[in-house]
Amino acid sequence: MDKKPFIEKILVIENDQTVRDFLRDLFSMKGYIVKTASKGREAIDILSVEYFPVILADLILPDLRGTAILDHVEQQGLSTAVLIVTAYRSIDLVIEALRHGAYDYITKPFAPQILLHRVAMAMEKIRMEEIARDLSSRIVYATEEERRRISRDIHDGIGQSLAIIKLTLKAIRNKLIDSAEIIADIDGLATHVEETMEEVSRITKNLNPSCVTEVGFLHALRLYLETFSKKTGIQIHADVSERLSFQDVEQEIHLYRIAQEALTNIAKHSGATKVNIRLDLEEDHILFSIADNGKGFDEPQEKGKCGLGLIGMRERAAILGGKVYIESLPGQGTTVRTEVPYGSSKSPGVI
Repeated sequence: MDKKPFIEKILVIENDQTVRDFLRDLFSMKGYIVKTASKGREAIDILSVEYFPVILADLILPDLRGTAILDHVEQQGLSTAVLIVTAYRSIDLVIEALRHGAYDYITKPFAPQILLHRVAMAMEKIRMEEIARDLSSRIVYATEEERRRISRDIHDGIGQSLAIIKLTLKAIRNKLIDSAEIIADIDGLATHVEETMEEVSRITKNLNPSCVTEVGFLHALRLYLETFSKKTGIQIHADVSERLSFQDVEQEIHLYRIAQEALTNIAKHSGATKVNIRLDLEEDHILFSIADNGKGFDEPQEKGKCGLGLIGMRERAAILGGKVYIESLPGQGTTVRTEVPYGSSKSPGVI
């Protein structure tokens, strides 16, 4: 659970060398670590190997528009605030930059104190978001630990007690000779105990999916899908790539939990009869989609009504450096699409 320190770094992307040097010196004097780039592609190369909480980018660059930097930040899922700086005073340009995800928009000439204030606000926003993600990771970690504890308690306590009851009933039955009615009652009770033991076993496995680490994510997922289909009667078609080979157990646990939560929501709310699951590798990302043919919902109206299940899925995806997308329309089913980097998670120590 070690947390990396937050480093206040700024990438300045500006083609005018005089302005670029001024901004570098201005922010360096305030204690920021500053790196500069004169072109858009140079900046993208820097961003591919180094993280910056704040980017200050000119809107018009020699090779790219500043919006290309915004698009790169969005595509890479970077937690970065991008401030666009330009000499063009046009509301259309402001709207364009904001639509591409700009945090703020500043026109030249600018007052240094105002610029420093805007950057400080952006830096604080990213710092607070990082604290929130770290807290979310710790909550998920604590939840998993509590699940394991409850699972052990159920297995060691209730599970063993039920096993003793079952053996005692068998011993009593063997002592009875001519009491057919009592024997029938004992047999019925023994069957009920056995069914309860199976249910306890199912609950403990769901609470603590040790099978994921024991048999691997792909095999554990197939077993879960088979059990889910039998229990709910929902047909499942799974297209699962064999190319995936997980080196990080954290990825396996979180993806397994996302599948559990998505399917639980389908069983409870969708009224679906079929589910299509796709798990594949595309370039350096894992694509995991779960689509049902249920009643769906009006996505814009439901956007602010995220239940705990969806919040949990998004938190787990965020821990892995990815995102969860929901696509739904009334009467046309729902698709839960998860995209995470194929590799180690971004929050070491969280399981």
